[in-house]
Amino acid sequence: MTLKGTPTKEEAIGIVIQKLDLQKNHKFLDIGCGSGAISKAASKTTKNIHGIDIRKKAVEISKQNCPEATFHHGDASQIIPKLDEFDRIFIGGTKNIDSFFTKATEKLKPNGIIIANAARIETTIKIQQKMKQKNLHKETIMINIAKNYELAGETAFKPQNPVFMVVGKC
Repeated sequence: MTLKGTPTKEEAIGIVIQKLDLQKNHKFLDIGCGSGAISKAASKTTKNIHGIDIRKKAVEISKQNCPEATFHHGDASQIIPKLDEFDRIFIGGTKNIDSFFTKATEKLKPNGIIIANAARIETTIKIQQKMKQKNLHKETIMINIAKNYELAGETAFKPQNPVFMVVGKC
């Protein structure tokens, strides 16, 4: 089952998890959880995971892929205020980010880390500016991934669209 949107690339998941620096006792929030791939990877370290997606099908898929987590269907701007604070937050779904970003940062504990992935540079710049306004911005990374394919009996590489990662820390 595929979902509309840009899924987090498999190779980028490892970078996200490394940058999150999750610990066993951390509470983790996955906004725009999609298929639950980031939540699933996070569940190898922490068991206190919440995910949010506005798409009902995404929440269903996430529950199947990461049954140990709690997933919420609905608008992140409405759900986030009802949740407790989190040590780590990942934003994989940037649609309507203006409506929920501040609410998400208000739920970030001291020494917390927030990461947002984006597929478009304009969205990346917007997130970077929001993090800078809140004195959270640590770094912005562009991840380039290319996968091999056969060309004339030899190996060539086909680049994929880059993934932009904006990392913030309290």
